[in-house]
Formats: sequence, C-alpha cells, structure tokens
Amino acid sequence: MNSKRNSSFELLRIISMYLIVVHHFVVHGITQIGNTHGLKRLTMLLMQSGGKVGVNVFVMIGAYFLIEKNFKFSRVIKISLISIFYSWTIFMIFFLLGKIIVPYKWYEILIPVPGTYWFVGSYIVLIFASPILNKIINNLPKHQYKNMLFFLLFIWSIIPTFLISNMIDLGLSHSELGNSTVSSFVLDYLIIGYIKKYPNKYVESKKYSWLILLSGISIMILAFYFESFYMYENQLVSEYVNNFMNLNSFFEFWISAGLILVFKNITPFSNKFINIIAGSTFAVYLIHDNQFIRPMLWQKVNNVQYQSSIDFLINGLEISLLIFIICIVLDMIRRILLDNLFNSISQQIGNYLDKKIE
Repeated sequence: MNSKRNSSFELLRIISMYLIVVHHFVVHGITQIGNTHGLKRLTMLLMQSGGKVGVNVFVMIGAYFLIEKNFKFSRVIKISLISIFYSWTIFMIFFLLGKIIVPYKWYEILIPVPGTYWFVGSYIVLIFASPILNKIINNLPKHQYKNMLFFLLFIWSIIPTFLISNMIDLGLSHSELGNSTVSSFVLDYLIIGYIKKYPNKYVESKKYSWLILLSGISIMILAFYFESFYMYENQLVSEYVNNFMNLNSFFEFWISAGLILVFKNITPFSNKFINIIAGSTFAVYLIHDNQFIRPMLWQKVNNVQYQSSIDFLINGLEISLLIFIICIVLDMIRRILLDNLFNSISQQIGNYLDKKIE
C-alpha cells in the first residue's frame, strides 16, 4: 500500500492559499471597489472572489482526510501552538521596534485563538465536531443524507446568497438561520463527505469535474461583468454581487467543490517539493494576515498606484506571489528549528487528553 501523500491535493492547497493572499491584496488595499467601474472593477471583483473559494477549498481538503480519521487532540494542539508562536513572535518584534500602529487587547495576544485568527478558531471547532459529523456521514442513509445536505445548503447558502435581509423582509436574519463561519465549514465537510461516500459518474469524471468548475466560474464572471459595466451604480445589484463573494455563497461552494473534483481526478502523484511547500501554507495566513502586519503590509504595497486594470492585475499577482514566498521561507525556518519540538509537545499533550476522554 502506497503511503505517500497525493501531491495533487497539496498543489491545490498551495493554490487556495495563494488565492487568499490575492484576495487580501484587494480587500485590505487602499483602492476601494466602490470607487471603480468597468474593466478595473471587473478585475478587482475577480481577484477578490478567489479568496473565499480558497478558504472553502482549504477546509474541504482538510475534511477530505479528517473523514477517515479518528479524533486526535494533537491536531488541535499543533494548530494552536503554531498560531500562538506567530502571534507572540510578531507582537514582540513589533513591540520592540515600536511599530505597533493598531490598538490591541492583551488577551487576544496571549490567546490568539479564536480571537485574532477567525479561521483558526472556526477550524478548531470543526475538528472538535468531526467525530459527530463522521458518524452522520457513515451512518445516515443516502436519501436522508441528501435531504439534510439540501436543507442545510438552502438555509446556510442559497437564502444568504439570493435574499438580502434589508430588502426582502422574511422576519428572519441570517444569524437566526444559524449562518456563521462554522456553519460554512460544516457544510464544506458534509459536501466532501457526500462526494467521498457516494461517488458517481459525475464526481469521478474529469470531463464533468471541469464542466462543474467552469460553469460556476462562468456564471460568476458574467455576473461581475454585468455589474461592473452596466449596473455598478445600482445598490441592489451590487448587494447581490457582494453576496456572491461571501464565504457561504452558493457560487463559492459550487466553484470550491468543482476545484476539489478536478484535483481529485488528477492521476495521483507524489512530489516532495510540492509537499514541503504545502506544509507551510497555513503559516502564510498566520503571518501575512496578522493584525499587526496587515495594516503595515498593505499600506506599503499601496495598490492605489496601479491605475489601469492590467497594472492592477499583474502587480497584484506578482506582489501576492512575493508575499506568499516570503511567508513560506519564514515558516520553513520555523519548521527546521522548532517543528520537532512542536510535534513532541502536541503528541504528549494530545495523547494525555485522548486518554482522558476514552
């Protein structure tokens, strides 16, 4: 039996984190989409939309492997240790250099999960919920699983995507329907669970996988094009376009699932370089989106200087790639120096806690 990691998913992990960095180039930059129109606006919308796809894909990849594993506290401990390490280290560097330019709370520095890193907190909740979700996936009959998935997709994705609460009054807010980052991650988990448990000619076919992915992307591009060139001053249309880019957007789930299917159906291969890079992608988020680095980084980048759409696109992709590479290098240094220690601590504390709940 081949125990090597399938590098197709590791490559997708790299791509998804890069999409997140590109997304941050737009949303944390100085240029505001609301002040643009035409091709510049379309470019910014396309670059921004990839971020939430990246988040969903990152979660889906984790879910793909968690579904077949027993719960281990060591996973939670390792994620927490890495998050705390970067939170404390970055704070100390900025504090000693006198470069802190944003307000902060001490408890969020000391315990950054779930405080300053929303993704980490929500993902840890998902890990804790995984044993229950796995029981649902493994024991629920197919028709009940499908009905549950459609129901959750309806209340957690379709309603938030197509109904705008301040314009269509249903007497229910999105929060009352249970919408949150955790609910989106749970939906990611259950979608992947269904794909793995009930394979069919569509999810196993390269042709249909590409069709699913490209059809979702095409709809998003058409919506962005229509809004950017013809309806950018229409508040209602702009609200819908913003909804299309939310984490729980129906189209974000659609495209994310399409990417998973495309890479799942690539002939399995193993590449050591890809696997090493993928092992540091989580740290890319922890470093570049740290609360102290974020404002300084994007002020320095100053994306407002790129006036034309082509300049904005090319420089945005290049700068995002540079940020990605720097973060990867920094984390590889951490892994060389501290990974064995972090693994040892995670295993020891994790094994102790695992025994306590047996």
